Amino acid sequence: MRRFLARLKFLVPAAALATVAIAINQWALDHPLRWDMTSAGVYSIGPQTTRVLDALHQPVTVTFFYDLRSKEMNDARALLEQYAARNRQLTVRSFDPALAPAEAMRQQVQFAGTAIFETSGPEGRRVVVNGGSEADFTNGLIRVTAKGDQIVCFTDGHVEADPMSLKSHDHFEGDMGSGHSHSTGGRALVVHERHGMGMARDALQTLGYSVKAVTLVTGPSALAGCIVVVIAGPQTAFVPAEVLQLQAFAAAGGRLIALVDPFVDSGLGALFADFGVKLEHRLVLDDQSHYWTDAATPAVSTYPRHKITRNLALTFFPGAASLVPLRTSGAGEVRLTPLVQTSDTARSEALPPDTGKPDIGLQTLAVLASRKLALIGKTSDSADDKRAELVLVGDVDFATNSFFHVLGNGALFLNVVSYLADQQQLIDITPRKYELPRVQMTNAQMRATFVLSTVVLPLAALALSVFVWWRRRR
Repeated sequence: MRRFLARLKFLVPAAALATVAIAINQWALDHPLRWDMTSAGVYSIGPQTTRVLDALHQPVTVTFFYDLRSKEMNDARALLEQYAARNRQLTVRSFDPALAPAEAMRQQVQFAGTAIFETSGPEGRRVVVNGGSEADFTNGLIRVTAKGDQIVCFTDGHVEADPMSLKSHDHFEGDMGSGHSHSTGGRALVVHERHGMGMARDALQTLGYSVKAVTLVTGPSALAGCIVVVIAGPQTAFVPAEVLQLQAFAAAGGRLIALVDPFVDSGLGALFADFGVKLEHRLVLDDQSHYWTDAATPAVSTYPRHKITRNLALTFFPGAASLVPLRTSGAGEVRLTPLVQTSDTARSEALPPDTGKPDIGLQTLAVLASRKLALIGKTSDSADDKRAELVLVGDVDFATNSFFHVLGNGALFLNVVSYLADQQQLIDITPRKYELPRVQMTNAQMRATFVLSTVVLPLAALALSVFVWWRRRR
């Protein structure tokens, strides 16, 4: 009995310690907490995201497809879990598409690194985000919870590139003699009309926008509800009444995108003049930087600094016109920002019989024009004056089905739409990185540090070793 009690003295504390350890681990699992010890807060959500999450008052489900073997994607999944921990209205589900192919097929996802934001209810919305940064996730959350539809309107009636262009559906055969069926291994293949804008429409709908074609001659309410109006390569001129409608839309703070080819009389000169810019009837050629062998298809890989062109791949513009600023009395109210420019060796030429000399030098192919609006009851120096904005591009082909999917062409068009549609709502979060501490030293301090670390300390250690050896020999 004494032996059993003696053993019990040791077993009870051990059992108590194990019980406490299990309880602490269980509590930690139920109440996940983390401390970010990095100086830049690399593993924490930023204050802008915190404000967005705190303002979330409706259920949102995020389905994230990631590669289990990728540290970057695992970090992105952990970031989404922080979002969910901040607001219980947000639910996060994670799948590896290689391990959950059925779920990936149901969500129409082909690649890891895709997040799908969804809201429930009869007016539920779905936004697909490709990317794993905090800015990607937060802006996806803003888009999916935006009130009302964000409608991108394409003008119709002037032989524009059609966003509702038809597409045919076919597929490649599967491997090892599988049948002519998607369920047995076939790969989907969608063929678009080359000169339509069906690819752009599909991409906009994937980002959560609604797309519709509008005919201005139906009346002044044709543009009601449009967040951005796109004029996509008209081949016949707008009549004066239609131009007035577009000018009225801009005067109300509207946002427009005009993709206009050279040598086409679009009838939009007055609208462009309101924004202090002119589209020249001259063809841009660039012998130094062009796509394939066609000098009339200038290619651009470096851009002026702007949110629209940040991290943008090479773009090219088949048969583009150059843009020039206008000297108008109201030039002080207009701000022009070049977005796409050629190399310094490019030139613009007019077609015969015009025999004018070519304009040699840097050519502007796309520009963002911002015009301050005069608002009643506000002073001219008011910080929140409204602005109308126009992005004018001297080419439409880059955004059509022929070239939309090549390199950065499609991304440029989508960036322009997102910038104009969500300029006030979306946020730009600067990625946080590890910061190594730095010590600034003068030359004298550097020499002293070198002598101390490279000469004095090694000699001191050697002298101490010799002294110890000498004492032991005595």
